[in-house]
Amino acid sequence: MKIIVYGVKPDELAYFEAWQKTHDQPLSLHSELLDEKTVAWARGFDGVNCLQTTPYSAAVFAQLAEFGIHFLTIRNVGLDNLDLAAAKQNKIRIANVPAYSPSAIAEFAVTMTLYLLRRLGETRAPLAAGHWNQAASFLGRELGQSTVGVVGAGRIGQAAIRLFAGFGANVLAYDPHPGHPEPRATYVSLKQLLAESDVVDLHVPGIPANDHLIDDAALTLMKQNAVLINTARGNLVDTTALLKHLRAGHLGGAGIDTYEHESPALLRYEQTGKFTDPQWEELAQLPNVLLTPHVAYHTETAVENMVNFSLANLVRFLTKGEAPDEIMIK
Repeated sequence: MKIIVYGVKPDELAYFEAWQKTHDQPLSLHSELLDEKTVAWARGFDGVNCLQTTPYSAAVFAQLAEFGIHFLTIRNVGLDNLDLAAAKQNKIRIANVPAYSPSAIAEFAVTMTLYLLRRLGETRAPLAAGHWNQAASFLGRELGQSTVGVVGAGRIGQAAIRLFAGFGANVLAYDPHPGHPEPRATYVSLKQLLAESDVVDLHVPGIPANDHLIDDAALTLMKQNAVLINTARGNLVDTTALLKHLRAGHLGGAGIDTYEHESPALLRYEQTGKFTDPQWEELAQLPNVLLTPHVAYHTETAVENMVNFSLANLVRFLTKGEAPDEIMIK
């Protein structure tokens, strides 16, 4: 059995190499993403392993099927960038890694929250200019005296609830399918959560039903000076509306790790030097906005689990015809 791996990052290499030493299946590692051009490299392989936020298109699935490849495993959770209908049509089965490290993302959300509540971004420019008194003038807020609304109370959301509650915050939660509710949160409607929270923290999937979940109407409901944190998926937040409320001074700040227009051009900016996105540029200039490059998951624990769990899924697909984390495509 031969496995081709796409989207390999430098920090993943050691884990792929360690896996290879204990397994017989050869790996062909590539830093490039899986797209209409690179899919040709998969000819002659039995399974594909990937990590990317850019689209897995219908054309890619059709080409994989033509090569006789019917198993794809991804090293992350999100499925919103996969054309699942095309995967099903081409009889390609998919597995993800639903719980590589909920704590990694939850901790990052808390980190962003503390940064914004204590207004650290606003101190940087005056301090760099030598204006000590101005830099020391920004009055912060305490997380322990705040109400935090966690939208989405799955594995990651529940980890976030526990951390926020540990700081002494009053935690509200909204989840249309709560499962086993986390006792450290009070479960309320989304409307109530938005209206009462000083911090709104998003942990829901980027499915079409959640597209622009935080739109102009939702932002209008939020408290004056509230903070929005998005470490989930970019499509959850209407960036045009977000900028409107930041410009107006209604929002106190925003932490954006997953950007709505996260395009191949943005991801390849370092290599090409070409990327124009006025909204990204405006957000980057605001001292009460913290932009990060989709790294909330990025810890040693998470990366190791993403590699090992996704490859375990693929080996199970290839040897047993099933995988523990297979996605049931409707």
